[in-house]
Amino acid sequence: MLKPFRAFRAERNKAHLVPSRSVELYSTEQLNDKLRNNPYSFLQVIRPETDTSLTNQERFQLIRSRLNQFIDNGIFKSDKVPCYFLYEQKSGDRIYSGIIGLLDVNEAQVHLHEKTIEVREKLFAEYLESTGFQAEPILVFGASDSKRTELMDKVKSTEPIFDFFTANEIGHKLWAISGELKNKLEEVFSQSNDFFLADGHHRFGSTRRVAQNLKNSEEAQMILTMFMDEKEIGIDSFERWVNLSNMEFSKDQLYDNFDVDEKAGSFDKVEGDLEMFFEGRWFILTSNQGINRDLPPEYLMNEILDPLLGIKDAKKDERISYVHQKNRDQSNEMLAKGLELGFRLPPVSIEILKKTALAGGSMPPKSTYIEPKLRSGMMLHVFK
Repeated sequence: MLKPFRAFRAERNKAHLVPSRSVELYSTEQLNDKLRNNPYSFLQVIRPETDTSLTNQERFQLIRSRLNQFIDNGIFKSDKVPCYFLYEQKSGDRIYSGIIGLLDVNEAQVHLHEKTIEVREKLFAEYLESTGFQAEPILVFGASDSKRTELMDKVKSTEPIFDFFTANEIGHKLWAISGELKNKLEEVFSQSNDFFLADGHHRFGSTRRVAQNLKNSEEAQMILTMFMDEKEIGIDSFERWVNLSNMEFSKDQLYDNFDVDEKAGSFDKVEGDLEMFFEGRWFILTSNQGINRDLPPEYLMNEILDPLLGIKDAKKDERISYVHQKNRDQSNEMLAKGLELGFRLPPVSIEILKKTALAGGSMPPKSTYIEPKLRSGMMLHVFK
């Protein structure tokens, strides 16, 4: 079950200054600007050094030391009593909300739909065990529950502990849930221990490794988690952009398996089975072979990328790039990178994601772009 906990978090007057995106999402210029101009940014903790000669362990120890400084300076303070948290994110016309707490990685039944890379999982486990904190919740979902929804609505009718917009025009609200509402939520969550993991497969795998190494620590068995109703999870696609250098490709190669029509409509949704950008125009591709349409990334690989372009490993082949698919034409950005071939895919349904997870299967790389994307440092689970 999802459990309440004592979080370390920034107080209201600094809450808008602390949380950050993942380090890799900032350009070098943006990162340096944040580090230079915002002493409260969580980047000061997770990116405190520029010395590339440091070993991993030295870097991890420095990160923990910086966290201790943030705690000593009162930037992060611990809650006095265990709480749940209700988090709401507004992105454009989309609003996402969920409950944040802790899951026991040994007891919870968590269904996965993605394979992890062992080297990456081990490295992050070393990071967690050395630093002793988790800063970004994994995202899980489950079936709708009217009681839970009713309790969340009651929480939203009260004043949040923070409410702000970040520079990318995304709104963030957070409520702490204690007292009677916390007890009622705890009762609701006690009736289910079955979850589907939407985002955070490597973090989940790494935390299980840490839990095995620190068996005597109850706190180390827990992972920071946000739970959402399956109806509220946002599932988008990734566009595939292909570098055609040293490759021959012609639209004529598609006619045996696809009906090809020039696209004239909007980009609100993908028309046909796929959409392709080539020779400066968008085309709608509709299979005439009766393909399985459950996993668009799979049939793109099987019908075009592998047989026509020789791309056999979508995870490792450097000729293919992945970009969050949006409801607009992104071909100018593609061309600016010197790429001339791109594909837009319909999103994978929540039903197929669940079906894959329950069968113990895994989806092709970059099958889903899950929203909301949660910020690091909004709250911490400190277990050492």
